[in-house]
Amino acid sequence: MRERRIILVDGMPGTGKSTLSQFIFRQLRSDGQPVEWYHEESGTHPVRLFYEPQRHRSWSNYCDEVVLSWQRFVRELGSGNDVAVIDAAVLQNHVRSLLIYDCDRDLIVDLVLRIEKVITALNPVLIYLTPRDIESNFRDVVESRGQRLMELWTAAHDQYPYSRSTGLTGYAGFIKFWKEFDEISNRVFARIGFKKLRQRVSHDDWKTRYAEVLDDVGIPRSESVSAANHLERFAGDYQMLEDRSATTFRLRPHGDSLVATVDQPTFDIQSGPFGCFRQVRLIPQARNEFYVAAWPHVVCFAEDATGLITSLSVNNSSEGWPPCQFAYCKS
Repeated sequence: MRERRIILVDGMPGTGKSTLSQFIFRQLRSDGQPVEWYHEESGTHPVRLFYEPQRHRSWSNYCDEVVLSWQRFVRELGSGNDVAVIDAAVLQNHVRSLLIYDCDRDLIVDLVLRIEKVITALNPVLIYLTPRDIESNFRDVVESRGQRLMELWTAAHDQYPYSRSTGLTGYAGFIKFWKEFDEISNRVFARIGFKKLRQRVSHDDWKTRYAEVLDDVGIPRSESVSAANHLERFAGDYQMLEDRSATTFRLRPHGDSLVATVDQPTFDIQSGPFGCFRQVRLIPQARNEFYVAAWPHVVCFAEDATGLITSLSVNNSSEGWPPCQFAYCKS
């Protein structure tokens, strides 16, 4: 098989793009492959470019700039041997951006086919995550991230040209938008000629999803860290050391992971994972060390001389995110 240089993971919100991208990144890195993960919220995302009516003279002007950004990224990637794992690179970035402004649907499909021509030489693969039911998908998002996020989303959608064109606002307009997004994405997926995998989303069966991606895309398997090291020892309430007004979060075992929960999420992504969404999952990496699922952060727990957990620190040094190191004590 030719060397694969670009792995695209895409779909609508809540389908697990960042979670799956992080898994692929970890697998490749464990195998010794130079790899870079471009998180969808990263300030250094190489092709994160949204249509801006104040700046772009026309939709065609925007599309030309998108293609130029892809050409620039491909040139940069071609000078090394890294694999690029990219969240939301095509569908959420470009299809959603144009659909918001009620752009001609054929022009949207044409833009993706132009991107295809730019990246084909690097043997890309598109993993398209699609929910079995769109409304159920967003109910799951609300369950894990909080109802306030849906209120913010629908309020924003009500201001879009798409909503004015369809005459639908609120939750009904929001769902209609994502159903049409799904229809266009399916058209795009059918037209793409390079390697592709459609994965039907099931949030309660990540092991099967992971295995399907590894087998279909041809990614080497690496040994996972055993979670049988008494996850109960990490359970408890945690409070930020330097800010007593900050939200306390609860940490509990759930299956082979830990889940941190808050009652009132902030949705402030740049301030770190704890408290941003209602729930965040921690994945065992080493003794007392966990990855934050879908985030470029690592959590390290400290213990006393008797082995009791006393505190944790959250570290992030990824490009495109503010460097951070938060410390929390265990209640």
